[in-house]
Amino acid sequence: MCRAVRFVRSGDTGYLRTSKYFSVSRGNLERYVKDMPRSPEELVNVNLGRITLLPSELENKRLEYCKIMDQRYCGMRCQDIKRMDFQLASI
Repeated sequence: MCRAVRFVRSGDTGYLRTSKYFSVSRGNLERYVKDMPRSPEELVNVNLGRITLLPSELENKRLEYCKIMDQRYCGMRCQDIKRMDFQLASI
């Protein structure tokens, strides 16, 4: 996407040809190009605002636990992980 934005901003081709060449959405490409003051990297790497309730070290421990349980074929479901997150957040 960054290369496509740079390509259109250089003025070589239009939105349609660039979107087909780089296999990106023409609408998204237009929106990114029109946001002129920002660089292409800033446009593409936007933080969507993920909200974390757990501290980072606790979240890393939870991730390690899930990996260990997966290696042992215990089969944790999303519902199990959500329940565990709720219990950890309520401590």
